[in-house]
Amino acid sequence: MQVRESVGIAAGALRANKLRSFLTLLGVIVGVSSVIAVMSLVQGLNEYVAAKLTAAGSDVFTVDKIGVEFDFTKVTEKQRRRDLAVSDAHAIARAAPHVAAAVAERTHEATVRRGDHVLEHVEVRGVEPDYMQVDDLPVARGRPLGDLDARTAALTCVIGSDVADNLFGTLDPLEGRVRVAGVTFTVVGVGERKGSSFGQSQDVYVLVPLTAFERLRGRVGSVSITVRARGQQVFAQAQDETRALLRMRRHVAPGAPDDFEIVTPDMYMSLWHNLSGAIFIVIFGVSVISLVVGGIVIMNIMLVSVTERTREIGIRKALGARRRDILGQFLVEAMTLSSAGGLVGLLLGVLAAFLIGVLTPLPIYVSPTAVVLGLSVSLFVGITFGAWPAARAARKDAIEALRYE
Repeated sequence: MQVRESVGIAAGALRANKLRSFLTLLGVIVGVSSVIAVMSLVQGLNEYVAAKLTAAGSDVFTVDKIGVEFDFTKVTEKQRRRDLAVSDAHAIARAAPHVAAAVAERTHEATVRRGDHVLEHVEVRGVEPDYMQVDDLPVARGRPLGDLDARTAALTCVIGSDVADNLFGTLDPLEGRVRVAGVTFTVVGVGERKGSSFGQSQDVYVLVPLTAFERLRGRVGSVSITVRARGQQVFAQAQDETRALLRMRRHVAPGAPDDFEIVTPDMYMSLWHNLSGAIFIVIFGVSVISLVVGGIVIMNIMLVSVTERTREIGIRKALGARRRDILGQFLVEAMTLSSAGGLVGLLLGVLAAFLIGVLTPLPIYVSPTAVVLGLSVSLFVGITFGAWPAARAARKDAIEALRYE
């Protein structure tokens, strides 16, 4: 029997028993749609996170006391370490040959006001004049903070575009006044709009000179140091030089562990891949269970179909059909059934991914790999769970099959 005819028989069975066909294919539909939606979400997030982490440059790393740590006990221990100082950043910039720039900064959340306009939970960052060399914070209007601002501890600031919109509206914010934690600052620049990340605005910040920040918060407290290497090819050397300089300045004994942490974009990416991989495995496991259940249902329906068509099998064998012809016929029918479920699941998975992208801030990317995988999985289910009913049909004796009532 030709493949086209077998496909036609399977399609006819789907049309003749719509409810039974839907219930038969439900497991495959749920499994394939879940695989497509999850892969689209994970791939979209991977590309998005990679772009955000390398926005400042793949040759930039940071140094702080805690680093990437989620164990509360270890965080508490690391908080007891000696603070990093502004002088540490200056020493790295001066003495590390493969470092292009190293700047210190401190961060604090505060309420920012302008008259009756109030904006809470604003990130206030005390930065050094060279912050533009290492941070992805370009200025759209006005000017960045400079050396004179730092030397005089000037009460000047650069504000994010959302801060400008909320506090000034349609007015020009340049040379305007804002109160940060009770201290009045003059706006000298507005940052370029960066948009949101996972639903959180990246434009709610106020940059002030680090010297002025210390007037607000005092000098007690550790800084974080952002370092830019002189190119990706010397990135490792810049880290080694930074580590050696800080160990020497902080009098860390040879063989003793560092009392500071160096954090690179690769570390964040590795952390993210571990997290997203765990999420993917859990949801993929649920999808596999759905596919197995769907496959078992297809196998049961095919066994029923073999029983119902016993006389048909006997007639075909009496007319010269070989065992492999019967095997191929029922195997193609099982593959057609599962492929139909795979196509429906594919459409629903793409639709679900699209809705997630529209209704949430999560990025979505439907890759050809996900589409091919979804269809391949449905075909595999058809072959795997259709093999036993097909083999059972092929083994039937022609005489016994003709006698079947």
